[in-house]
Amino acid sequence: FRDPQVFDFVARFAVTLASLPGRMPVRILSAPCAAGEEPYSIAMALLDAGLEPGQFTIDAVDVSRVALERAARGRYSVNAFRNADLSFRDRWFHPVDGAMAIADRVRGLVAFSWANVLDDAFRAGRGPYDVIFCRNLLIYLDAEARAGVERTLDALLAPDGVLVLGAAEPPIMRGGWLPAGGMSVF
Repeated sequence: FRDPQVFDFVARFAVTLASLPGRMPVRILSAPCAAGEEPYSIAMALLDAGLEPGQFTIDAVDVSRVALERAARGRYSVNAFRNADLSFRDRWFHPVDGAMAIADRVRGLVAFSWANVLDDAFRAGRGPYDVIFCRNLLIYLDAEARAGVERTLDALLAPDGVLVLGAAEPPIMRGGWLPAGGMSVF
């Protein structure tokens, strides 16, 4: 739940979309997803907001197979929980062998897969997504690669969807993105 205001914004947005006739499920992409912290946080936020599992889908992709294996296990060290408000940990995790394991109910809501967002083939068979989390990837890319990722994100995002970026990324975006509310949400 790094930057909890972002998850609150996305949860409110998803609840609004899910309430519209013919607009289910809300589709979400987390790319890159690293060890799963972000897509699991999304799932927990949506459940806490009152959505049922059938009202949303979460696709989580990364280029690191090691990170994807860790994500699928859903186990995190106690040190991974550094937020001031740890009430979510009590609701969604249980201790296992000195670590905290995410509840099976949450783990089953995230579909992890290997993919490279820089590959042109990444777009095939994907989208449109109502929400795309792409935090802290663009800052590591050169201008040409960033432009390619931005084109991919633009192609995958529904016309009324939202893109969530890392705090340092909005200034380096070049497209015609419009702020959607909270910091780093477009």
